[in-house]
Amino acid sequence: MWKSKKLLIRDIKEWKSKYKFEHVILSSTRNANTRIESHLTKNYSFIKLDHLTKLPVKNKYKTPQTLGRDRIAGVVGAWTLFPKTNNLVIDAGTCITFDFINAKGHYLGGNISPGILLRLKSMNAFTDKLPLGSATFHRDYIGKTTITAIENGAMWGTIGEIEAFIRRIQGKYGEINVILTGGDASIFAQKIKTKIFVFPNLLMIGLNEIIRYNAAKL
Repeated sequence: MWKSKKLLIRDIKEWKSKYKFEHVILSSTRNANTRIESHLTKNYSFIKLDHLTKLPVKNKYKTPQTLGRDRIAGVVGAWTLFPKTNNLVIDAGTCITFDFINAKGHYLGGNISPGILLRLKSMNAFTDKLPLGSATFHRDYIGKTTITAIENGAMWGTIGEIEAFIRRIQGKYGEINVILTGGDASIFAQKIKTKIFVFPNLLMIGLNEIIRYNAAKL
């Protein structure tokens, strides 16, 4: 997997020369780059992921046009890995998203809450005296200094939130797979007591499956 802060047409051409691909999917939460999209439309079998894209799961979200593309890609990834089972996808990044797809392949929705850095920065920015903490776990759950209290609140508070939500979903739907992904997944993977699966590339798996599903219908 390749990462860059900016996507250029020459990058796409270079990948094409190396990997000889024909199908491309674009999933973006930013404003459209018309030059990139025009190039992809002219040269490839191109899908721009949005609420009208055909999916291998049924989207029951009441406002699909507002649903983050990363969230639906993660859900499709979960369904690809664990079909016909209840799956809860937890994506720990800038925000922490919780998304649930049931054993029938129906995406029912989920929740969004602040990620670790948002929690730490907001406590620092919206108070006069609280310092900026770091993403640090302390063995003692009780903070003995202001900085450890802030870090405990952000870190162990997030663990508590995640575990509580898992229990509530289990209480309503029974057995579920819990799948953790996102940039902060490794921070939480060893701390959550519930059995979880960690897939850093879950969204890529989902996007690839969406390409496969649409290509099969052409």
